[in-house]
Amino acid sequence: TVAEAMAPLIRIPEPSAAGQPPQSKICNELVSAFQKSGFLRISSPFLPISLLKQAIEAATAHLVSDANDGAAPCTEVVTHPSDPKSYCMLMSKEDAASVSPTLAEYIEALEKTKMLVLHCLAVGLRLPDPNYFCKLHSENNSSLRLLRYPATSEDTGNRCKEHSDYGSITLLLTDGVSGLEAYHDGKWIPVPHEEGCLVVNAGSLLESWTNGKIPATLHRVAGPTSESSCSSKQDLLDAVGRDRTSLAFFADPNTGVKAVLQEDEGSDNGDESEKVAQMSVSEYIRWRSGGADGDAKRSGLAFTTEEEGRVQNGGSN
Repeated sequence: TVAEAMAPLIRIPEPSAAGQPPQSKICNELVSAFQKSGFLRISSPFLPISLLKQAIEAATAHLVSDANDGAAPCTEVVTHPSDPKSYCMLMSKEDAASVSPTLAEYIEALEKTKMLVLHCLAVGLRLPDPNYFCKLHSENNSSLRLLRYPATSEDTGNRCKEHSDYGSITLLLTDGVSGLEAYHDGKWIPVPHEEGCLVVNAGSLLESWTNGKIPATLHRVAGPTSESSCSSKQDLLDAVGRDRTSLAFFADPNTGVKAVLQEDEGSDNGDESEKVAQMSVSEYIRWRSGGADGDAKRSGLAFTTEEEGRVQNGGSN
C-alpha cells in the first residue's frame, strides 16, 4: 500500500554472538527509507512484544491515575495547552523507574535500539566512522514522553497538531489506535501500525546534519474532521471513540554538539540559518520549544521559516 511504502518495515536482526552490528544491507534499507519520507517502522531484538505491551499498560496506568497528588514534578501529568491530550515527560531512567520499573526497563531497551539505528545511519550514509552518530549521543540525553489522547467527539479535528520533531530521531510506540499521519508527497498519509514494532522518524537536527538528505517530516494525530486526510474516515471515527496511548522516545544528542555540523552553503534562510548554525543542541532545543519555560515541557512552539511554510502548505486544521 501507499502507507506501507511511505513507512516501510525493517526488521533489525539479533546481534551476532560476537556482538557484530547489523549488516550493511539492513543499514542501506534503513537509510533509503529515511531519505524517502523521514519515516519507517522497525522491529528491534531488544524490544520483545511482551515488553512493548507492558510499557503501554504502565504508561496508561500512570496517565489516568491521580499521580499528581504529591507527585514529584518529574512525573507530573500535564494537560497540553492546545491539543486535546495530556502527557508526562520522563527525562531519565530514574524518573521512569519512579513511575514504573517496566518503563525503566523499556528505556534501557530503547537506548540500545537507538544506538543500533544511529549505527545503521552512519553505515548507510557511507560515513568513514560507523559510530559517528553514536558518539554524538554518548551522554544518553534521551527522554520519554507518555501521551494520552482521551476519547472525544466525532467532530474532532487534529488530536495532535502538525509538527516536526527537533532532535535526531524519535522512536514511537503506539497502542494501535488510528490517527498518526505523515505529510508525504503533498498528502497526509496514515502511518501503519504493526504489533511488536516501533515507528521511527527523523528530527530537524538529523535533517540539518545530513544537509536535507533525510527530511524531518511533518506529522500529526488526525481526527475525523482533519483536513486533507488520506486515512479511512471510519478508522478515524472509531479512533476518537477510544482513549489513545503512545510513548515517544526523543533521542537528543550530547548538549555541546552543534545544531549544524557543517555550514550549508545552499541555504537561503539568511540570519535565521546563521543563528541556528551557532547554537549548541541544548540551545537549539530551547529555541524550538519556545524558550526556557517551554524547554522542560517540550511544547514545540517554534518553527523555522521553512517549517512554517510547510505547515501552512500542508493544510493545517
